[in-house]
Amino acid sequence: MNIDRWMLIGFSLLCIIAIIKLLPREKVRDAWVLYLFLQIITWPAGLFAVEMGWIEYPTQLYPKANEYNRTSFSFEFFVFPIVAIFFSLYYPNKIKRKDALIYFISFAGFFTIVEVVLERYTTLVKYHEWKWYWTLVTVIISLFINHKYYLWFRKRLVKVESR
Repeated sequence: MNIDRWMLIGFSLLCIIAIIKLLPREKVRDAWVLYLFLQIITWPAGLFAVEMGWIEYPTQLYPKANEYNRTSFSFEFFVFPIVAIFFSLYYPNKIKRKDALIYFISFAGFFTIVEVVLERYTTLVKYHEWKWYWTLVTVIISLFINHKYYLWFRKRLVKVESR
């Protein structure tokens, strides 16, 4: 197994540890909503970008994954949805628009920097026509949609007393 595949395992383990250590128990259901809804956004968007030839994921966690689906299983299905969970659960309510914009750019910027480093020094992701700022913009849009959906979903919940 090459070093790139070990990196994918490391990212996955880091996400699992973060979920175990940082996710409050009373927010587990909220985390599931955020996790699953973000996949609705990232999965078709990732497929579209890959099928258009803009981006490629030569090394996958599973060796034969590219035969069936050429998007990044680790990114689209695991790492980014977990990042989105922490983004929304720790989103500071009642902040000014300027501060909210900084919050969005900070999360998306960190994610973009990691992807650019991986693009340059590994075979985990290869840009063809894709540019780093497309990652920044699409991550911000995805986080925004996911967070708005979460706020809408939370508004409709009714607290039920347990016996």
